[in-house]
Amino acid sequence: MAGKKMIVGVVIALGTVGACTAQGSTPASSKPPAASKYTAEKTRPKASKSPRTPPVRTNLRFGGDIKGTAHGALKVLHGKSGAHYDYTVPDGATQCVMPADDGAWEAQFTVRMNGIDWEISIGNGASFGSPKPGQHFAVYDADTNGESNVLTFDIASDKAPSSVVLGNGLGKFQYVYYLPDDHNKGRALVTIDHGLTSGTLDAWLAPWEQENDQEKPLFHITGRWACNG
Repeated sequence: MAGKKMIVGVVIALGTVGACTAQGSTPASSKPPAASKYTAEKTRPKASKSPRTPPVRTNLRFGGDIKGTAHGALKVLHGKSGAHYDYTVPDGATQCVMPADDGAWEAQFTVRMNGIDWEISIGNGASFGSPKPGQHFAVYDADTNGESNVLTFDIASDKAPSSVVLGNGLGKFQYVYYLPDDHNKGRALVTIDHGLTSGTLDAWLAPWEQENDQEKPLFHITGRWACNG
């Protein structure tokens, strides 16, 4: 054995991995890294939220001898259901009393303009059956006198506008106004939206009484009314 080189053969056995490599598969080290849960959530498109419809709000414009705009309403209360004979909307509050068994309905809202609170009420008087959405006439009366599609209408203020002294009562909401006969035959035009909590108003008004023989201011109210603000 002296002087002869010994050749040691090394045999490498190919297992399953070697066989797969030989068939052309990609080595594990060259595969792209799996996306993490955080990355997947970050890149996932977010579901778009549908825009909320803003609530309809009171926006009344005064014209004629009394000018200004009243935005929003004061002391907004939640809508209430109740019969017309057992509930009255508190003075100065804004609230819709929805139909009960007797069909009572009233929209009352109070706005402030030039330091004066104006309390306006639209209802169905003593006639039963709640009003339907749409266009209605309104009369200054405690009763609609049996006329179909006619509402009752009231407006008062906590003090006289400008320097005019009206009526003989003192205290809140003692200044009452009416619908002049020479303007739309003494009627107001009222529209009611679906849901009976908002709509439009178009009315000419004059003071019910006055003192000191001063000229009666005549004014026009137009715009939107709502029981939710």
